[in-house]
Amino acid sequence: MNKTVVIWMAIAALLAMRSFVRPSYAVGLYMLTFFAAPKFWWWGDVIEDYRWNLFAGVLLLVTIVATQKNDDTTPSERPLASTAVPILVFMAVNVVLVHLLLAVNPASSFGWLIIRLKFLLLFFLLQYSVRDQKDFRIIAMSVALGMGYIGWEATINERGSFSGGRLEGVGAAGVQSSNQLASLLITGLPIAVTLLFTTTSNWMKATVLVACGLAFNVVLMCNSRGAFLGVLIAGFVFLLMTSGPARKRSMGIAAVALVGTFLLLGDPEILTRFGTTFTSGAERDNSATSRIVFWTAASEMLVDFPLGSGGNSFSEGRGWRYMGRADAGDTRAIHNGFITEAVDWGIQGLALMLLFLLAIWRTTRRGRKMALQSGDVNAMMICACLAASLAAWAVSSVFGDYLNDEWGFWTAGLAYAFLRVHTFAPSIQTEPAAMVAVHSRRPLSTLAPRSSAR
Repeated sequence: MNKTVVIWMAIAALLAMRSFVRPSYAVGLYMLTFFAAPKFWWWGDVIEDYRWNLFAGVLLLVTIVATQKNDDTTPSERPLASTAVPILVFMAVNVVLVHLLLAVNPASSFGWLIIRLKFLLLFFLLQYSVRDQKDFRIIAMSVALGMGYIGWEATINERGSFSGGRLEGVGAAGVQSSNQLASLLITGLPIAVTLLFTTTSNWMKATVLVACGLAFNVVLMCNSRGAFLGVLIAGFVFLLMTSGPARKRSMGIAAVALVGTFLLLGDPEILTRFGTTFTSGAERDNSATSRIVFWTAASEMLVDFPLGSGGNSFSEGRGWRYMGRADAGDTRAIHNGFITEAVDWGIQGLALMLLFLLAIWRTTRRGRKMALQSGDVNAMMICACLAASLAAWAVSSVFGDYLNDEWGFWTAGLAYAFLRVHTFAPSIQTEPAAMVAVHSRRPLSTLAPRSSAR
């Protein structure tokens, strides 16, 4: 057993023990088994057969139940009070019914059904694992360190290989392609950046900056057109969500990110690939053209089966008929998360997913409004980061089936948890009169020293 395995297992054991004090450490263990899943790395051969990610998820559930105290909170303070809960309940009912009644390939659909139910459960577990500001920092740091580890392996240790000008062979639990890896990282980067506004520790801020730099370099190495567009839209949303002194701070971060992009961008091919998305049909490259072919075929399938056909129903179900091929093995994924959601779980499933995205967006907007009223620059920056994370996930999902992946549910869970714990935690500061009139409990954030905002 090599030294890396020993270190990994020691960290896992420490997080497991600490999780009975704070369930957020179990989330940290979950992130460890996600980003550093042994079967994906050179050092993990001797322990790759164990289902570490499942173990971490079960431990998270157990520790939440074991550490749950008598609930003396008011109904509005409880995790299940979030507006997303009824949407997620209907989503769970819908996927179960579609699978049982309409799945064209029940064996394939069952796996996707379980994955979706797992992610819905993860949303609720995140709610109960974030009970105060420290829990939020632990989870955000877990994401930052996980991405930093992938960045270290790919950038410093030169893991993976390049095929077609993009990084391949580097992944995480459930991440199998460069485009999917890029979607994960651009969604996680804003979550990591929240740590810059939740702590006064210089070493923690330095760690986050290094981890983000390494992770963003991997995004560029992935050479993903969808991720590149997702970064641009996420940056725009980040700036849009801030005002006053927070706007100046966000502009500074955007400037640093822009400079870092040009310093790290060693492969100009991504700019060429990105430009092909908006050219005429004759000038589009094969990747962009093939996506349109798959989107068209999937849309035709949706017209014929509007209530859904079960999980993965295009690739391993009816897709070959609409592609005009005799062999279902030639059919690939649709490469659009929104169309995939509709084809698999029906137009009602797509409507529920859109409502879910809207609910997260409204939560970040509500947090921004409360931060503006209370003069809390740090809270406004955190809400802007979470909104940027949501935008990155949604935009990248236009070019890949990433609505089926879990990192968007991380963003949702943390957004609701942040608003809850920082709205209802006891305040040690005097509230501005305007804030007292609107919200009688407290200013939104006590994570870090506040500065005034207009």
